[in-house]
Amino acid sequence: MTIQDCHPAETRMQGFTLIELMLVMVILSLTCAAIFSQIGQIQQRAVAEQGKIEDFQQARDFVDQIFRDTRQLGYPNVRNFDVSTGTWSTPLINDHRLAAGLVKATSAELRFEGDVDGSGNVSIISYMINGNGNCANCLQRAQAVKVDGDPVTGQTNLTSSSYTTEIQNVKNTASIFSVYDSAGSAITLPIDIDNNASAVSGVKTIQANLTVSNPNVVDLKTGQPLEADVAETIQIVNCSMAATGATLTCQ
Repeated sequence: MTIQDCHPAETRMQGFTLIELMLVMVILSLTCAAIFSQIGQIQQRAVAEQGKIEDFQQARDFVDQIFRDTRQLGYPNVRNFDVSTGTWSTPLINDHRLAAGLVKATSAELRFEGDVDGSGNVSIISYMINGNGNCANCLQRAQAVKVDGDPVTGQTNLTSSSYTTEIQNVKNTASIFSVYDSAGSAITLPIDIDNNASAVSGVKTIQANLTVSNPNVVDLKTGQPLEADVAETIQIVNCSMAATGATLTCQ
């Protein structure tokens, strides 16, 4: 037996070739790129959804504000005062101490009177698109103390500077408000106390519909701005002096 026969055959260990290493690196790079791309899309989607939630909450808060305001619609009124004594405006609906109730409704504006803040003073409340003239897609709110005068044309305290923005990026600026009578039938808008007194006094339900579309938050699939929709129906106790100018007609 030779010395060479005393040793088993050596096993050769071979490493990766350069091509194999490069191929592995390419696969790893593609895998990492796909993972990071998915993470980026998830983050963008989260940001977009958060923006949509914020827009929805903003619209939701607006509807809640209307609901709180309308609870005092038409209060105080002739039932809370002895209007047979003292000096009162003629007609009584013009007196600053008496809330006329619902004053005006259009598809883009809702105006009414009531002691909404518990101060004892009757306020004029107006929700209106672009009330101050500076924001075409903003729904704005105004609150002003009522003065003696016509509820529609004589309220000098209600000016463009009275309005502050409640919601931006409103898409359906021409179709926000609609109103219904006690039978659930839609009342054709616009209406106001001066020109449609009977229709105003007959309003039982107010519906607010909002579509908010933020141009800075887009859907990743469509590339279009995300939209948030809110619709709410508000039933009101419409004790109005609209039809008579002095006594109440409650719906």
